[in-house]
Amino acid sequence: MVQKPPVWLDMDPGIDDAWAMALALAACDVRGVSAVAGNVSLHHTFANAQKILRTLSVDDRPVLPGAIGPLLTPLMTAPTFHGEGGLADWGEPTAAPVDSHDERVWSWWSTHQAEIQGIHLIATGPLTNLAISFLAFPALADVWGSITLMCGVMPGAQTDKAQEFNVYVDPHAADYVFHWGRRVRLVGIHVAHQALIPLEDLSRLGQYGKAGAMLSRVLPFYVQEARGEGGNPNAFPVDDVVAVASVVRPDLFQWRDMPLAVVREGPLRGTVVLSPIDVKRPPIQVATDIDVDGFRQWVWDTMEYYAEHSPT
Repeated sequence: MVQKPPVWLDMDPGIDDAWAMALALAACDVRGVSAVAGNVSLHHTFANAQKILRTLSVDDRPVLPGAIGPLLTPLMTAPTFHGEGGLADWGEPTAAPVDSHDERVWSWWSTHQAEIQGIHLIATGPLTNLAISFLAFPALADVWGSITLMCGVMPGAQTDKAQEFNVYVDPHAADYVFHWGRRVRLVGIHVAHQALIPLEDLSRLGQYGKAGAMLSRVLPFYVQEARGEGGNPNAFPVDDVVAVASVVRPDLFQWRDMPLAVVREGPLRGTVVLSPIDVKRPPIQVATDIDVDGFRQWVWDTMEYYAEHSPT
């Protein structure tokens, strides 16, 4: 039996986050989930994380709120892709009472370091929670076994986009997290937008129990806007799913070490660039290519878990 990698999910759910979370719960040993403002406000992302877990009958993991906005700039959200509440037409948008919550995720990580020692952190939203945790508790950067980021565009990548949402929303946080190098892996949209899901595959979701029913409800809204990203009008990207796949199946990817920085202001805000040689930043492992057929096979093989374990 293949051992599931232990992971913590830091997310801004979000429709593709919902699929990423479902796949992570099937393929990984998910130790906890934290929410950050990004696709929608923190009140919605925190509520959505809890709603997704309840739907998938998972009620025994810590779910914690994080940052209510970027480090230094106003929050920008993406309701066009995700709806006002983040999960499109899946019931009325819900909001969780974040302000009254006793503990934010960075404090929890700091006081539970033994519980997160050596596990894999997967961040699929803006990197504000990570930046705050490393600023407040620098030792946390060395606690994680690895830190996988779904963000950015590799410098020099052959793509029509130079900026990606998560980095653009909080470029100061991304630049600070890149500074830590070492255990950091970056999976950007230059790779994620190769690994598109064909529209015709949406009809398969009905086979996969509660997860399939949830995704059948929310994905059409997202697909309406996302189809065509990556240049194919008959397919759509699932960026956050690709990040989870990179932890479970790193063999599906090609990797290259690069020291990276982020343009934090001006018209190039959010652009990932090579760090100047004289700055001496440690390199990050950057995904440069993906086995698209292998990735799609992994998605549907992993969804089989819900056909077997969660009837509708």
